[in-house]
Amino acid sequence: MSSLVFLPAALCWWALKNNNNNNNARFLAADAPHSGHWLLALPVTSCGLRLTDEAVRVAVALRLGCSVCVAHTCRCGVLVDAQGNHGSVCKQAPSKIDRHQAVNDVIARAITAAGIPVTKEPVDLTILGIKRPDGLTLIPWQGGKPLSWDVTVVSTLADSYLHVHSTSHCADSAAETASNRKETKYFSLPPDYIFQPVAIETLGPPTHQL
Repeated sequence: MSSLVFLPAALCWWALKNNNNNNNARFLAADAPHSGHWLLALPVTSCGLRLTDEAVRVAVALRLGCSVCVAHTCRCGVLVDAQGNHGSVCKQAPSKIDRHQAVNDVIARAITAAGIPVTKEPVDLTILGIKRPDGLTLIPWQGGKPLSWDVTVVSTLADSYLHVHSTSHCADSAAETASNRKETKYFSLPPDYIFQPVAIETLGPPTHQL
């Protein structure tokens, strides 16, 4: 089910008529495959799938382009508008790390539930040992090779993706760009491992590889 079930037809028509890049990117993301699957998740607290009323309010408001907060100045010095989009791109926002870890925990838990042991942030996979993916299966995943993955969550409405990579014209362009960057980053990973980038946009669309 697409998260467009939340969007009144009149609001969609208004956004397309005004040809606003932010609105176009927002609605394209909402209409993309899998972007509305969070609505279908069972609210199981033990699995971290239960959303608070406040979390639902913010999630819906971000997708509709409604006011999320009062305009204010961020701790980084940037002026935050009422739509609160800066919160998903601010490097000093504590939610940035929390969001990343939450996605990684879900992936690790899902693989473990399938009977495959994993370890998070494995070391010494590369010669220099500097680059560490977010997770690694401890037994072969496919073709006798273990699977390693690295998570990245990018903002659909970030200026770098909105204007440079055209999320206002292609729903998953931000996720695809981030996925390609991850593959370039871990290009030196030995061929003994399978690498899978996990790139997800804040408004929904994941990379096609998922």
